[in-house]
Amino acid sequence: MIGERSIVFVVAVLTMMSCRNTPEVEVRMRECAALPSGGRAAACACSLNGKGYVFSGRDEKGHYLNDLWCYEPETDSWTCLGKAPMTPRVNATITAYGDKLYAGLGYSSLRAYNDTAYQRDWWEYSPSSGEWKRLADFPNANTVAALSFAIGDKLYAIYGFGYNFTRDICRYDVASDRWEELPDHPDRPNRNFGGRGTWLNGLYYYGTGYATYSMNHWYVSDIVTEKWERCSPVPGKGRQFCACTASAKYVYLFGGRHFAGDLTGGEVFDTYLRFSPDQNQWEWCNRMPCGRAENQIAFSIDGKAYVGFGENEKGEIIDRLYRVED
Repeated sequence: MIGERSIVFVVAVLTMMSCRNTPEVEVRMRECAALPSGGRAAACACSLNGKGYVFSGRDEKGHYLNDLWCYEPETDSWTCLGKAPMTPRVNATITAYGDKLYAGLGYSSLRAYNDTAYQRDWWEYSPSSGEWKRLADFPNANTVAALSFAIGDKLYAIYGFGYNFTRDICRYDVASDRWEELPDHPDRPNRNFGGRGTWLNGLYYYGTGYATYSMNHWYVSDIVTEKWERCSPVPGKGRQFCACTASAKYVYLFGGRHFAGDLTGGEVFDTYLRFSPDQNQWEWCNRMPCGRAENQIAFSIDGKAYVGFGENEKGEIIDRLYRVED
């Protein structure tokens, strides 16, 4: 019979073998303009019409935020678009559809598992007019760290956390201003919290996260047909709350945290890596210029990946934004 110590040793050896078998490439980052208001963690971001947008989060004093900022890559500059007419929050979500932004959900309380903490409001923002419009509320309380995106004329919010780990997929119809919870599907990745995903070439890549342990699974789907396929797992230790976005060819994961329990500790990562869909292969890229980081934001503009902000292993807020030069 294999003893507990033997099992731990075997897992450690397999992990090291996985890391050694992962190719390494030299991918650099270019530092961009810092956010004038200072850094933030647990914010959300997206892009629209060649510009990046960053919303909400938590500042260096621990204050929750509800302001919206726009990044212009041509001038490498930021513009504050003011505060949204909603409760300040962390782990919200924002996405683009047409010429509008859609934002909301998230968490806003110092008390966990409080009904008022899970923010279900959903809003539309017009960059041309600067106006916010409240829409139909989200259909359940699984609102923390949900990932949102548009497919056709529908918006989706997936894998939000509430009173427990979920694998929810909810769909919003823009025309009718109506949310619906889609039935569970056996092929979806396991329930988790803090997973990450992004689109590349019409397919959605999703994985990592946490559910009593840090995960390194990785999937691809078109979401609509619920055909989920396993890809090569993220190499090394599992992680959650990394940042994720895509360039023209690759999906990138930045930083994140590995949780190993109260007795054995964990780790905040200072590396980033990329996934090639064509090769179904991961590559280690480099160490991040800002050092160890989690709860960052990431977005893509014209095939370029951007990442920034977040916090380090000491909880210190990071105010840097970077562009991946691949």
